[in-house]
Amino acid sequence: MAGPFSVEALAQHVKGEICGQVGRQLEGVCSLQVAGPSHLSFLSNRRYLAAARASQAGAILVGPGVDLGDRLVIRCEDPYLAFAQAMTLFHPYEAPQPRVDPHAFVAPDADVQGAAIEAFAWIGPGAKVGPGSWIEAGAVVGAGAVIGSDCRLMPHSVVMADCTLGDRVWLNPGAVVGAEGFGFARGPQVPEKIPQAGTVVIEDDVEVGANSCVDRAAMETTWVRRGAKLDNLVQVGHAADIGPATCMVAYSGVAGSSKLGASVTLAAKAAVLGHLELGDGVTVGVASAVSSDQPAGARVTGVPAIDHRTWLRAATGFSELPDLIKRMRALEARVAELEEDGRDA
Repeated sequence: MAGPFSVEALAQHVKGEICGQVGRQLEGVCSLQVAGPSHLSFLSNRRYLAAARASQAGAILVGPGVDLGDRLVIRCEDPYLAFAQAMTLFHPYEAPQPRVDPHAFVAPDADVQGAAIEAFAWIGPGAKVGPGSWIEAGAVVGAGAVIGSDCRLMPHSVVMADCTLGDRVWLNPGAVVGAEGFGFARGPQVPEKIPQAGTVVIEDDVEVGANSCVDRAAMETTWVRRGAKLDNLVQVGHAADIGPATCMVAYSGVAGSSKLGASVTLAAKAAVLGHLELGDGVTVGVASAVSSDQPAGARVTGVPAIDHRTWLRAATGFSELPDLIKRMRALEARVAELEEDGRDA
């Protein structure tokens, strides 16, 4: 952990404006409830305004228009982004010095340039590992795979044969890039396997969470574009194309041959069925299933996914169904009585 840092240095780093006493030294970043006088904290949700006013934090990152009285604050456009930037300052990433542990396996024809290869890592024939990359214990780089510069493959992550990672790609523990795509044809007795002869390309600045899988294509390429972030337990099917800066939250999945545009968000447990296209900036709600193409900027929720505002109205109406059914039955009974009276008249 780095630091301490002055309030002035922190404000400059996050491009914020100091309101209050200057010159204070801060030793770390903590939540509003835990922070003490030597800590920086942040307020990104006004629901926690009371907690911010009661906090013992030495300084608080706040957004425009937030009033904490005479508290020392650093005012910035996006306090949550500023929090991330401050955390990076206090907790900088440092890769280990380049070396190959004697207990690692590196194929004689592999090209390892200035990388750190830990014990029990496996670098296959013809593989390439770029400078500054860190291949941790138990990680596997398959034959002919290419790992760019400053990547980090955490324990037991796997890059299968002939797959490519760009620069600054992180694979969390257990992540698998290039496993067999789920390709089978119905046969007379059992499903017939379709060989998955394609590959995976993961572009620069992508992070793949723990135990997430990006499957290789059957014939061509599965893409995860620049800056995409995949949470834990995420599935990307064969020949899918995940757009730049897209975020896939835990348990979400994209089926084969679907294409996501830039800055798409799939909330937890969201699913995109196969052979679909989602435009730039689409947001899919929690536990939703997208079964049709979506235009840029769409916000959809539900199973099947529909416009989010329509779904909200429908969800509200769902809780009223028992009472509506009861009233409908009462009305049907009353109509039946009136019809009977009319026949008797």
